[in-house]
Amino acid sequence: MTQPSDLAADAPTHVIVGDGITAFAFLETGRFAPGERVVVVGRQATQLGRGAAYATGEAGTPWRYAYLLNSPADDIDPAFARWLSQNWDRIVDRMQGRSPDWLSMAAPLVAAGDTYGVNAPREFYGDFMAERLEEIVHRLQKTGVSVSFLTDEAVSLKQSQDGLLIGLASGGTLRARSVDVAPGGPSTMRIDGDDGPFAAPSVFGHEHRIARHIEAGEEIFCIGGNAAMLDVLRLCQSLLADDDIRFVACAPDGEVPPPLVPRLPRRMTQPRLTTGHATADSFLAEVGAEIDRARADGDEMREIRAGFRAHFLDTPLSVYVPDLNEARRVPGTLRLWLRGGTRDTIQDMHRLIGAGRARVMQGLVAGVEHGPDGAVVRLVDATGTETLYQTGFVVNCAGAGPNSRFDPLTADLLRQGLIDLCPVTRGLRVGEACRTGLAAVRYLSPSVTQIGDDVMAMPLYDAHMLRAYVDRSGGRALTTPDD
Repeated sequence: MTQPSDLAADAPTHVIVGDGITAFAFLETGRFAPGERVVVVGRQATQLGRGAAYATGEAGTPWRYAYLLNSPADDIDPAFARWLSQNWDRIVDRMQGRSPDWLSMAAPLVAAGDTYGVNAPREFYGDFMAERLEEIVHRLQKTGVSVSFLTDEAVSLKQSQDGLLIGLASGGTLRARSVDVAPGGPSTMRIDGDDGPFAAPSVFGHEHRIARHIEAGEEIFCIGGNAAMLDVLRLCQSLLADDDIRFVACAPDGEVPPPLVPRLPRRMTQPRLTTGHATADSFLAEVGAEIDRARADGDEMREIRAGFRAHFLDTPLSVYVPDLNEARRVPGTLRLWLRGGTRDTIQDMHRLIGAGRARVMQGLVAGVEHGPDGAVVRLVDATGTETLYQTGFVVNCAGAGPNSRFDPLTADLLRQGLIDLCPVTRGLRVGEACRTGLAAVRYLSPSVTQIGDDVMAMPLYDAHMLRAYVDRSGGRALTTPDD
């Protein structure tokens, strides 16, 4: 494994910070010169592209392949959909006998010749990325570009006379001419009491502790109604028969997101929007009417969401809402209107609700208290009234929020003013082509809500969109001004 001391050679060095999809895209699209050195640094750098979302699961656990992609395979990446089809026999062998029965859920699509439409286990997307990584590294090495991977965490970055210096958690330093920073999103919003005898601050990394309470037959209470909540349900299903599950989700709107159901032939909603809106409210009213029109025409959420995603990738939000502050008010509402999730799990959720094994509550969680035999959740309703709810075990699936924390390097860039927070969206702002306050440093993560003067109409918690914006940022390593 490459060590920091090995990286101070005279060869021009480009550093990519991160181990997920965005970091992978910076390597994939980079145009590096023969003799150039590329160093990828991240906590799981050797598994570049997997990140936390698509990591290799723990062998022998019932939930290893339980977590699914939110979208059908060809919405994630047509190349992945082809890979899935080509490897289908191997995947079927690996999924035999697993609970929940993913193969049965996929069977109607497979029978219709539509393996591209399945919601694959996330680890398989990681397998696909691992194969792509081998191909990319081989291609770069053939052109004389050196690629190495450093298992560490970048925590600081500064400009010096010798170039850019990247401080590492291990205490070492990397020197580079250019840097692409691609961390994950902010941490889950912490809630008072969410880590204790009867609560876990997230599902990932806490499965064994949560599993003990599931297997004991306790009610599992999820804070939030997003994709992580659906993962907790899959965790329950991997351990218990449906008749033994006791599951509650608490969300501000009290609703389960609609499933993203693929249909043949594929179609996408074609939004018809007018330009020059003076306010976010005016534009959102038009978008709402277009969504209603699409539903009246028979479009389902997969088609509506995919259509709006493609539309906003082609047409910046500024075309419709020129006033920057008004444009910043749009994404929060669009995210709510166009949200959707894993077909398999959401359909299971509705079935379990109908059977009385699961339910969704409306409200906000103000805190969790721990008693001798379980948790007490403090709930606040729309009127501000607080009530107490007794449950078995609580899992925080709330996503990012006001007290979320960024990774150390992002926090350092914010302190230096090299990137900043948008006062409206509370997301990150970067310059044109993802540039930061240093010309040789680019930044992109799911937390970015504005690139230059372009407000992201839809959030970047989407592998396809992240890769698209990396490609638009130039697909090349920048250089310091005096190079």
